[in-house]
Amino acid sequence: MKKLLVLLVVALMPFAIQAQEATDSLFKGKFKNAELNIQCQLNLYEDIIEVPGLELETCYGFLQGRINGCWMILKVKEIDGTTAVVRVVSEKGSDAQDLKLKLTGNELEIQQENGYIKGIQGNKYVKLPKVLKMTKQ
Repeated sequence: MKKLLVLLVVALMPFAIQAQEATDSLFKGKFKNAELNIQCQLNLYEDIIEVPGLELETCYGFLQGRINGCWMILKVKEIDGTTAVVRVVSEKGSDAQDLKLKLTGNELEIQQENGYIKGIQGNKYVKLPKVLKMTKQ
């Protein structure tokens, strides 16, 4: 009976590992909003992403494109299923705010919690939508 139980546990172990890996890969990857030309790269599980063109060691991710500079995710405050709260800082370090990230299928919604990230349209700054939708690449 013990051998059967051990054999059953060993047989089910790959499924448990696969389920954990699937959960740990939700907030990983590259996302894009083609309409606003904004890209996002994420790995909220490890502080390993290098930001192109900046002398920052690593971070959990960043937003860049047609926005005011690059915004880096320096702190993951909370991850709960398909929702996460992160702290982002502008590349100059002069502005910081919390963002709520929500995954729905292949889409990432980025909701600005306090303040706003400025977008660039022509030669003017404009407010980005309070909820920015991005598609996984």
